[in-house]
Amino acid sequence: MASEHGQYCDDPDNSEAIPQWLPLRLRVLQTSILHKNLSLAVLDAYEETQFGRDLALTGSDTPRIRLKEMPVSKLHATVFWDKTRREWAAVDMGSKHGTFLQSARQPDTEPLRLSPPRMASIPRPLHHLDRLIIGSTTFLCHIHEDRTPCAECTSVGQGVIPLFAVPKESNHAAEKRPPEVTHAQEARDAKKALTSLRRTLLARLDPHHQHPSTSTQPPASYIDRSARRRAMHPSSQFDSPGVQSSRSSSPGPAQPSREHSQTPSSAAIEGPLPDNNVGRRLLMKQGWQPGTSLGSATDDGLVEPIEVHPTPHRAGVGMARQGAIAALSSRSGR
Repeated sequence: MASEHGQYCDDPDNSEAIPQWLPLRLRVLQTSILHKNLSLAVLDAYEETQFGRDLALTGSDTPRIRLKEMPVSKLHATVFWDKTRREWAAVDMGSKHGTFLQSARQPDTEPLRLSPPRMASIPRPLHHLDRLIIGSTTFLCHIHEDRTPCAECTSVGQGVIPLFAVPKESNHAAEKRPPEVTHAQEARDAKKALTSLRRTLLARLDPHHQHPSTSTQPPASYIDRSARRRAMHPSSQFDSPGVQSSRSSSPGPAQPSREHSQTPSSAAIEGPLPDNNVGRRLLMKQGWQPGTSLGSATDDGLVEPIEVHPTPHRAGVGMARQGAIAALSSRSGR
């Protein structure tokens, strides 16, 4: 009989409890979305069943077989008992990829699509051993006139496809207890960490409060390493532009003077380039002759090289100009 929980009971003595429709059971022949242990859908207690990708609405009494894959629409198809014709029928609810039906009377023919894409179909009758194809799942219909299930569609309490959403609270309640204990422990640890952090911040704001762990340690003081270095090397002085450094007088291995290494020799500027000079040889190959200018076809360029006047004692580029300006200003002041 059809009870409040949707269970079907075969009670021949109680004729009023027997539904007016024939029992329908769907055997899974092929699927890529359902679990391998789910192989039978028992629809005996319901005169209408839906197929879709989403769960049924909350509070709905209509069972739904959920096929969670993209080729299946949210509400894909419906099978129901036609009271007028007294037979089971299938209707496509306007799905995009379609619902297919293969008749058992013509097993060699191709499955028939019930309707074009996104269009609802007219009811199509279902017969015993017809194949209903939705997405990647193929169901084999079992409709027995004598209301007695066969060996293939007999339910043994296992492998039955759920028709309603199972509440999460009642699903493996014993397995959820350890995570609850773990969450409680984590909450207590978080409270302890927050309390410790608050105490630390308050101790930093209070100047009269000393933490027990830091009361025995002396306060950290700034170490002037520059003063220590000057005390160890009293002869060293700060480098300043235009002032000769006294580092040469400090003890240590003699180093070549930077002034002599960076100042070009006057002989190299005034004298001509030797014949084995690489730059001279490259210029000669490009057509240059000694005594002629560079880069000008009219011989209006510079023949003599630009003289370089290095600044002594690491002075900047404008040191000589500043000295001349200072001399002029002192003369004008007189």
